[in-house]
Amino acid sequence: MNAVAAPTAQAPATSPLPWLGIVAVLIGAIATTLTSRLTSIGLSDVRGAVSAGFDEGAWIPTAFAASQMFIGPLAIFLGRAFSPRRVLLAGCVAYGVAEFLIPFAPDLRSLLVLQCIAGLGSGTFIPLTASFILLSLPRSLWPWGLAAYAMNIILGLNVASSLEGWYVEHVQWAWIFWQNTLVAIPMLFLYWFGLRRIPIDWDYLRGGDFRGMVTGAIGFTLIYIALDQGDRLDWFSSSFIVGVLAAGIIALGLFLLHETTLPAPSVDFGLLIRRNVMLCILLVLCTRFLVTSSNTLVANFLIQVRGLRPLEVGNALLWVALPQLIIAPTVAWLLNRIDARFAIGVGFAIATAGFLLATGITSEWAEGDFKVALLLQAVGETLELTAVVYFFAHHVGPTDGITFGAIIQTARLFGGELGTSLIISFTRKAEQYHSNLIGQHVQGDSPLTDARLNAYATAVGHLSQGTGTAEARGAGLVAAAIRGQAYTLSILDGFLLASCVGTVAILIVLCLREPPAVATPPAVPPLPDPAAARRT
Repeated sequence: MNAVAAPTAQAPATSPLPWLGIVAVLIGAIATTLTSRLTSIGLSDVRGAVSAGFDEGAWIPTAFAASQMFIGPLAIFLGRAFSPRRVLLAGCVAYGVAEFLIPFAPDLRSLLVLQCIAGLGSGTFIPLTASFILLSLPRSLWPWGLAAYAMNIILGLNVASSLEGWYVEHVQWAWIFWQNTLVAIPMLFLYWFGLRRIPIDWDYLRGGDFRGMVTGAIGFTLIYIALDQGDRLDWFSSSFIVGVLAAGIIALGLFLLHETTLPAPSVDFGLLIRRNVMLCILLVLCTRFLVTSSNTLVANFLIQVRGLRPLEVGNALLWVALPQLIIAPTVAWLLNRIDARFAIGVGFAIATAGFLLATGITSEWAEGDFKVALLLQAVGETLELTAVVYFFAHHVGPTDGITFGAIIQTARLFGGELGTSLIISFTRKAEQYHSNLIGQHVQGDSPLTDARLNAYATAVGHLSQGTGTAEARGAGLVAAAIRGQAYTLSILDGFLLASCVGTVAILIVLCLREPPAVATPPAVPPLPDPAAARRT
């Protein structure tokens, strides 16, 4: 009787309320992105609250993102053993409580611990909800769930500046974190009612490769930390970066070696060698690079050259964020009607056109001058990201759902971090190069230089106070003009680099072949029919 009654108490093979799951995906993606991005933008306020210096405070965003990277591979094991529903509920509670307590942290160490807890909790959202889209939703709803995922990554990145500026100026910086607690409350109910109940797999829990997954998670996390801190510590000039990077590569090597010796590895590496899969991973990395570039380049230019505050910078980035509310549903509707490869190529082409349009930048540009370029990037990036993940999903079999979610999470974090590190390092080197070239043409005995110095000195002469002379202030203005021009040219080079990446991505799309036929699989094998069990 117990054997017969147990199946009857379980949920059906698919989620009873699939739209609740889609909304949970939507909120989870935006919460994860907002948390990491807001911490980076409002870092000065957070550092001041715990009396942390620049170098110490640089670990605040790293602690959150590295914890997300650590839990990503482990989500494969935890979701398979305890069910996605239990893991997501636990992660949601940990995330909400930690975000609420962060503003009360008395010192930097306590804040970093809470950041790690929040990162571990939110790091389960993307891999497990991405697998939910594929394993618990009908295929016709895949584009809608994936569009929600793509929309909120881009929306969260670009609306963060406006939110952070509004909190600092009108409320208080603590709401940077408290808003996430408010978001976690509806997420808890959505996960509770929207995800199916699956019993704990005790056999898998006892025989699962927990040791191997921890080794892999440590390897990915160490490499991520090296990338995140590399530019600040001057990369290979720092023994810390070299040591962390070497340890991460060794841990990853041990993980791969260990998995190859298992008869049933936790990660299906055969998925990586399937047709089109590696190309899809490269396209996800390219997409994340373009999304990060559009956000970082425009924000850095407006702050460094135009001297705008985060709230003012956010006004420009809203041209990427707000259109997502229209673009994402349109993309979801299109993907059920056109070839995903065509959508990927068109998306990269539109985004690349937006970056090429932005190469017309001058030091006089303001936030309004980026409108058309940012709008093109918004359309292209949402189209390409949603279509890439949708096309990738066509290569996932009945047992690959959670592995797929972990791959997407790892590629998302690594792609974003690689994009940020590369863009920052590239523009810094380009700014030094252009500053040197411009400086060579500014000579003290040149009539043009003397005329510029005299013009500046005359303009500020009646405003000079204290010990600074008008000539000294004029020389400072010339130096500032050189710095502004050099930084503008470096941002232009950054847009060109993004255009090149977009062009390479289009060439990769041309190499994609027809995907295999897909049947929507259940998250676990279907439960026995109660009537059949009684007859037996």
